[in-house]
Amino acid sequence: MKLAAFFIAVLIFVLYITSGSAYFKMINTAAEQHVFAYSDDSQDINIQMKPLSRGDDMDRREQEIKLKLMTYNIRRGIGKDGRLNLNHTAEVIKSSNADIISLQEVERHSIRTGFQDQIKILSNKLDMNYAYGKSINVLNGEYGNGLISLYPIEEYEVYDLPSHSEQRTILRTVISIGSYRMAVYNTHLGLNEAERKEQLDFIMQMVREETLDYVLMGDMNTKSDKLTAVTDFLKDSAQNSEQQLQSTFDENGVQARIDYIFVSPDMQVQNYDVVISEASDHYPVVSEIVINK
Repeated sequence: MKLAAFFIAVLIFVLYITSGSAYFKMINTAAEQHVFAYSDDSQDINIQMKPLSRGDDMDRREQEIKLKLMTYNIRRGIGKDGRLNLNHTAEVIKSSNADIISLQEVERHSIRTGFQDQIKILSNKLDMNYAYGKSINVLNGEYGNGLISLYPIEEYEVYDLPSHSEQRTILRTVISIGSYRMAVYNTHLGLNEAERKEQLDFIMQMVREETLDYVLMGDMNTKSDKLTAVTDFLKDSAQNSEQQLQSTFDENGVQARIDYIFVSPDMQVQNYDVVISEASDHYPVVSEIVINK
């Protein structure tokens, strides 16, 4: 019995070594031929590695990051029918397949929105990360700007903007996409032109001092010809689009393009779209961008 057990043990050992050698040989062959590629279907391959030729040095590999951005004033989930329906808001965002969404007029724990923590509800429905920046207290709750992201949010901070009536703020978040980090600014400017000028001066001073790549999104409450302080420095993602004159606000006969996505000049804009929806008095704006690092 002992001799039989010995021979069985030797046979198992030989099979293990043989199969292991074949496995490692397969790994080495694959590595030599550069056949490995990374993709994550859950993120729709938003990070794509460009293929290597056999003679390429690994240090020459370029990383291309594709992102779909959205800015959306949700009017606290109130649709054009005057009814609160946050499910409708979530459906509009989900159907866009956006990766990073800046939101304005978001409420938390307010009586008038049924004590909803709206940013948390939306992030749960979309299975994304979120950050929130309060602008003012409203009734017993809060009202401000939020950000939802497919990617991790490393940090966030809320800054008060110069305001002479309702307090306005800007939310700065840092998003990490693998080893790449990007700052996202989200704001909702005031209704008075002189006040907006002060707010824009404040914002542009912030972004000029930014050390990361960044985008600026939000409800600017004005037409593009009043935003030269921004467009002299940043790229309006709609500038080469057939939809650059499409209104983003439509209520009571008033139509205007007042919601924007601005990107750094070295970012490539592949697509721009205004999504027509009844879920708010604003239409969401979506831009697809490419960042080569």
